[in-house]
Amino acid sequence: MKFKLFLLFPIITMFYGCAYSVATKVEPAVNIYSSYDDKIPGSVILVMDNDVKSISQSVKASSYVCSAHNFPVNMGDSLALSIRKTTEQLFETVLEENSFPSEERMAATNSRGIIYVKLDRFSPRINFAMGFWSASANASADLVLDVTVKDAHNKKLMVTAISGSRTADGSGGGNCSGGANVLSEAISQTVRDAMERYAERLANSEKIRVAFSKPSESVPANVENVADQKEDAHIENAIDQKEHAAVKK
Repeated sequence: MKFKLFLLFPIITMFYGCAYSVATKVEPAVNIYSSYDDKIPGSVILVMDNDVKSISQSVKASSYVCSAHNFPVNMGDSLALSIRKTTEQLFETVLEENSFPSEERMAATNSRGIIYVKLDRFSPRINFAMGFWSASANASADLVLDVTVKDAHNKKLMVTAISGSRTADGSGGGNCSGGANVLSEAISQTVRDAMERYAERLANSEKIRVAFSKPSESVPANVENVADQKEDAHIENAIDQKEHAAVKK
């Protein structure tokens, strides 16, 4: 009888609810494919919406197994720091502000433009499958950021959506506690994926580079058209390089 209860204990505990906090890490871009060797010139002011700095969700398993448990995700400043550190790899100088700067502030800091980042969507998920001693876990996450880049004259240079999406697998651990580590890994990979796309999008923008190289002048229309064409070519080239590297691996 005792032996039967011993075998049943791991299964029974899967259906009694507990909360397992999910750790999050700072994950700036690591592999940035750019057609340029140098950083974007000048100083940029980085403004992040409050939603970026206050992501907090409680994730429940979508499967029946371990469905009684929840996994609180509190990213705190980890996403904001990931964005900040990635931006510092792209621009010569990065100043972070809590709100849009005035013209006087732009002039005082000699800033050549603004980057505004807003959270569009963050969707972490986890599910479990029954094993003999413990459950196995599969987690995934989707992250979408809206990014707007403006020049010193408040003219929009880029409006784009940056996304990241990754999955992770691992052991569910005792009483489903291992799910927190698996979900943490999926979120970390997702943030890094989004940061690399963010970095490549900005680093290969000819329009941004032209505008930041001449902060006191508006970019002429003919220059903008040429910049757009070059930008498309640079992005395509960066994507080709990334796909070629992935094939080699």
